[in-house]
Amino acid sequence: MPVEAIKAVAEAPAETIKAVTGLIDSVGVKDLVQLGVSMTNKGVEAGTKAYAKKSEERSALVEVPEMYSNDYRLKLDDAKRWLEEDGLRAESVIVQPNVAYKDCSDMEVVATNFKLKKKVKPGTRIILRYVTLDVIEASKELFIEAEKKKAEEEHQKLEAQTEKDERKSEKAKKNRESLDKTVGNIQDGLTSAVKGTRKGFDGFLSKIPRKEKKDTTEDV
Repeated sequence: MPVEAIKAVAEAPAETIKAVTGLIDSVGVKDLVQLGVSMTNKGVEAGTKAYAKKSEERSALVEVPEMYSNDYRLKLDDAKRWLEEDGLRAESVIVQPNVAYKDCSDMEVVATNFKLKKKVKPGTRIILRYVTLDVIEASKELFIEAEKKKAEEEHQKLEAQTEKDERKSEKAKKNRESLDKTVGNIQDGLTSAVKGTRKGFDGFLSKIPRKEKKDTTEDV
């Protein structure tokens, strides 16, 4: 018995060992091995059949052709022909105007109900969504309206910013005027104070009695 099997038996719960022992006693080792082999063969056989069936189904699937891309778009008639040649059913539907269709040409296929290159069953219905001249014109109008709205929003944003800057400028101007006025008042006050102090100081000096000069002339 392999080491792994011995280890598994050693680590198995007592209930499991008891159940396995009872099964071996009642069925027999030979019959039990044969049963396991038979079940394994049936599983392999069933798996092989399922894989073969799936492989057959995959080989029978059809790839949805690439009827439009960033570089080109097929006309409706050509797209229908491509689908029918691949065993698919084509149905056509006109799309609603959209900015994305403003540069298209008449009868171009712009979308389908399946991803391109997707595997589908033969006979699957593929809806071809295409544009007409009316759709293209309406799409251009939507684009123009969208650009106008965008320009208006940008203009409003610019005006709001300009008004904000002007308010800031006006406020700065007023602050400067107020500061200049305050500085002027301080300077005037200081000048007045200096003048008043000088005047008071001069008055104070005038009140101080002056000492008479002593006559230094000697009698001859």
